[in-house]
Amino acid sequence: MEQSCRWMLILFMCLITLPALLSEKCFSRSQKTHLHLATKTPYRYITNKNDSVVHYPGCNILQVWMIVRHGTRYPSSKIIRKMRERLPLLRDLVVQNHKLKRGKLCKEEIAALQAWSPHVEEADEKRLAHEGEDEMIQLAERFQNRFPQILPDIYTNSTFKFRHTATQRTAESARHFTVGLFGRRVSRYVWFPEAIYRDPVLRFYKLCQKWRLEVDKNPHSLSERMKFEEGPEMSAALKDISFRLGFSETISIGDAVILYITCSFEIAWDHRAHSPWCAAFSESNMKVFEYTEDLEYYWIDGYGYNITYRQACPPVKDMMQHFLAEEVPGGEPRAQAVVYFTHSGTILKLLAHLGLYKDENVLLHTNFNTMGSYRKWRVSQIDSFGSNLAFVLFRCNKQLKVLTLHQERPVTLPGCPEAELCPLNVLKEQYKESLNGCNFEHICGLLPKTA
Repeated sequence: MEQSCRWMLILFMCLITLPALLSEKCFSRSQKTHLHLATKTPYRYITNKNDSVVHYPGCNILQVWMIVRHGTRYPSSKIIRKMRERLPLLRDLVVQNHKLKRGKLCKEEIAALQAWSPHVEEADEKRLAHEGEDEMIQLAERFQNRFPQILPDIYTNSTFKFRHTATQRTAESARHFTVGLFGRRVSRYVWFPEAIYRDPVLRFYKLCQKWRLEVDKNPHSLSERMKFEEGPEMSAALKDISFRLGFSETISIGDAVILYITCSFEIAWDHRAHSPWCAAFSESNMKVFEYTEDLEYYWIDGYGYNITYRQACPPVKDMMQHFLAEEVPGGEPRAQAVVYFTHSGTILKLLAHLGLYKDENVLLHTNFNTMGSYRKWRVSQIDSFGSNLAFVLFRCNKQLKVLTLHQERPVTLPGCPEAELCPLNVLKEQYKESLNGCNFEHICGLLPKTA
């Protein structure tokens, strides 16, 4: 009888404590927020870890031409100021809400917020983070494992051609990439040409005045994003976030955006930690904020306006000229490995110029639900930190063929056969305007057209 009473007491205590235990379930643990960080996605979520040697029977590898977005960086000074000034106030309000039994954050999430403080200074503005250094080292190591014939671990100035823009984040990305290839000691002696801020190949859009006026500085380019931020999907997300954080009034879009950006950057900076601010979002909330980013980049850096991707012919022309030199026996020798380091704006415009990731429907503020997570234009996937596009030239039974890799995975360019290797002659025809008609001055309205 005594034993039976004891078990009944234990059962009674479990029934009492079970609701409390269930209510303390940390919502953020089950959410895949890291899949929807837009252009702040760290490359570790995109990486193709298969780095086995690439070999095609009957083919000899000749050249690789590669363009890389810099690795994970710190935010702009404007964002850093908001992190340092606004977020501590929001943190204290959320903690106070919890003490008043408002909100849906568990004790673990509240404790993480209480312990949080901004660890970035304005002096760090847009500098390469340690995660970005590792991204570049590991990217180089994987490419070297795949293509040891043209990416040897011995450096010579005639074999390799490196180039970066005039920014700290691309310069350091380039340096750490060479660490991955040659080791730290040798990398100190790698030669880089003097960087150009408005590089005509690596940052061509800085020279395109027509695009800058008609697209980049045109408020209408942001109209789809702004309309979406005022629409029902965002309204529902803001109410959901506000409820989770314990606010009786709906949080502003400005505050929600800084939470999203901070969540994204803090995930990117440290693979061992998780930003406490991500607890504000469900995965469906994150998809809404991701779509705002996709809308902006689609209309400013993608398929929204013809001039945006038409102006991206210089890097395509550069790549083709390097490869076509192989058609001239005894011609001027060229580097067998060309690696350029650039920015998000270049990568996205180049992808659109090549015709990649183009959806059947235009991205609009009205079609979030129909485009869904399966749309091709998702900057979380196609333009993460460390994004890269590589073209590898082979000679196969006297015919030149090209392997195209985006994010280290083969992609098929328009006009090419479904096979991974595309004949260089097909590319030459497909992108003949880029090669022969790349009149940047006319595209960008810098010179009058001639008859």
